[in-house]
Amino acid sequence: MGKNKKYNNMRIIRKLYVMGEANMADYMTVRRKKLWDFLCNNPDRQFTAKQIMEAIPDVNISLSAIYRNLSYLEEKGLINRMAHEKSNEMCYQVVHVEGCENSIHMVCSQCGSISHMDALEADHMVGEIRIRDGFAVNRGKTMIYGTCRQCQEHKTS
Repeated sequence: MGKNKKYNNMRIIRKLYVMGEANMADYMTVRRKKLWDFLCNNPDRQFTAKQIMEAIPDVNISLSAIYRNLSYLEEKGLINRMAHEKSNEMCYQVVHVEGCENSIHMVCSQCGSISHMDALEADHMVGEIRIRDGFAVNRGKTMIYGTCRQCQEHKTS
């Protein structure tokens, strides 16, 4: 998952049609399109509803409308909602169609970047937790917070 990777909105719209949600795919208002564009163009980041509202100032969209859209998108499995590490404020991130919903996410506490844990390492960790603790981990909802390689290297230089 590259930091500058652009996410294709059409994949989401196709997924909505497959899910029987043609209504939402057809009803792409200017506001909803701007919200989609923002989330999809920042797939490796988490944002609060307020940050999203501030990031799309050229469209008059209320905070309550953003929350309604985010709630719907989460319900359909298109975005993840998680508590921010420091503030416990709710944050949102687009789910990548290609396996994101089954990945453990590593979130950098310094720069906010998000990457996927190596699948084999995640399998091993999840398996050990299941065996040792009898606990089934929901991989797509699991976030591990720490410091990414780039921030560690920047700190030591």
